[in-house]
Amino acid sequence: MLLVAACGSTSATGSNSTSSGSGSASSASGSSSGGGSTSSANLSAVRSQLAAYSHLPTFKAPGPAFNARKVMAGKTIFSIPVNSADQFVQILEQGNAAIAHQLGFKYVDYTNSGSLSSWVQGMQTAVNEKANAIDLLSGINPAQLGPQMAAAKSAHIPVIASDAYDLNEPAAPGLSAVMDVPYAEAGRLMAAYAISATSGKANVLVIGSNDVVSSPYMVNAINGEFSKYCPTCKVKDINIPVADWATQTQTQVEADLNADPGINYILPVYDSQSQFVVPAITAAGRTGKVFIATYDGTPFVLKMMQDGNTVKMDVGEDLNWISYAVMDQDMRVAAGMKPSPNENTPMMIFTKSNVNTAGVPPRNSTGYGSSYIAGYKKLWGLG
Repeated sequence: MLLVAACGSTSATGSNSTSSGSGSASSASGSSSGGGSTSSANLSAVRSQLAAYSHLPTFKAPGPAFNARKVMAGKTIFSIPVNSADQFVQILEQGNAAIAHQLGFKYVDYTNSGSLSSWVQGMQTAVNEKANAIDLLSGINPAQLGPQMAAAKSAHIPVIASDAYDLNEPAAPGLSAVMDVPYAEAGRLMAAYAISATSGKANVLVIGSNDVVSSPYMVNAINGEFSKYCPTCKVKDINIPVADWATQTQTQVEADLNADPGINYILPVYDSQSQFVVPAITAAGRTGKVFIATYDGTPFVLKMMQDGNTVKMDVGEDLNWISYAVMDQDMRVAAGMKPSPNENTPMMIFTKSNVNTAGVPPRNSTGYGSSYIAGYKKLWGLG
């Protein structure tokens, strides 16, 4: 899940903590200055980990087949995304709506500003319209919507959290199902790349957004990877809420770069924040010395990789594949079937060496192969 910064303000900024950690890596080129004169990093282990995500993924059915058109006839899925200004969300919602149109059922994309009040209003609207299922999409924390979750339960409307939790992360009470994503593994891969690219001398700044449910899980995974594979690497964590990305990221990152000239990698857990990190690197006079490894595979960030030399690695996910996975779980729940325990959504690493496979310029859902299209078509009884 990726988040494009929303303008505005929330509780602000970044309780900073310093820790050391470990990661895993693959053949990576990039910077090197930084974390110490000697290294105890396990480079072979991290490079092996990265290599496993450097090839095209294949489809694995998430559950039993069903007749999608039949079970969804006359039903409505109501989607409330985390922030409708987010490019990732827009692409995902377009994909979801296209699948619903193909299968002949109603899909409501509740456009909102990313504020708690707008999510509350969306939940109320979904309950009033008697939706067959409500999907909290891409990071909304259901715990913030206690009264609205209770109202949905009273109306016998199941609520799904999609693209929000890690595969092993406990979900909030009251949800009927989740569509999980391997966020922690994405974080480990980001750490792995930084370890490999610096030959075990990483000095990294990790940027999380604790208002998104997956973010603390990813940050913990990043730190765990450094602890395991590169205990001599240096890691500092900061928190910048999503609503403050546009107003605080450049200032905060520039300040950290000036405070620690040894920083050589920045790991924003969601790649859209790179649009504010790169100017900070430039303003601090650190272009060519500080690099970015991140997650989501958003087209405009992959274009930054193609056009420049600061974004070195992006753990991508096929957003069209994610849409199929979201709709598969939503349909199972809306139709009263048993939810899938794992939609098996894949990830793939993009670097300078293969980023052009995503298109020139990069396009959504390009570079991952297409095995899932035939896979879901068969799963849903479409021939």
